[in-house]
Amino acid sequence: MGAIGTQDLLLHVQGMTCTGCEERIGKVLSRLEGVRETSADHRSGNVRVAFDPGQVTPDMLAERIEQAGYQVTGREQSAS
Repeated sequence: MGAIGTQDLLLHVQGMTCTGCEERIGKVLSRLEGVRETSADHRSGNVRVAFDPGQVTPDMLAERIEQAGYQVTGREQSAS
């Protein structure tokens, strides 16, 4: 993941129980302009997001996930 000018973020999310949850999170995040790529895994409880930090903040991503009914319990960020 991650192209030039993007950042990668790993979010730890509680409440995902199936592939439908993974798809829902992917859809809500991809609606944000600046989100380049998402990958959610309900088994591990992780959501990876590649995004343009000039358009999206980690707080915005976490807020969207929580608005969809899940709980963000942690995050790890790295520049690409």
